[in-house]
Amino acid sequence: MNERTVSRGRGADDPGHPTVPAAVRRWKLWLLTVCGIYPTIVLLGLATDPVLRDLYLPVRLAVLVPAAAAAMVWQINPRLQRHFGAWLTR
Repeated sequence: MNERTVSRGRGADDPGHPTVPAAVRRWKLWLLTVCGIYPTIVLLGLATDPVLRDLYLPVRLAVLVPAAAAAMVWQINPRLQRHFGAWLTR
């Protein structure tokens, strides 16, 4: 992710100069998350449909939602944020 320099009265060339991550625009993060979660849910739904078809919707969702959340947290979001990091902070 991008970093910006925080000035504390020292020059930006100072090696002890602190940096903080640039602010991410929340609407862009929301849009990126929607673009990642929709295909994830669709693909998981299609993949598990033969096995879960006879179960009630709340039970199917109890299986799909944790799997989709895990995929988003540990695989999809980090990759999307790495790829679109500069856009997220513009």
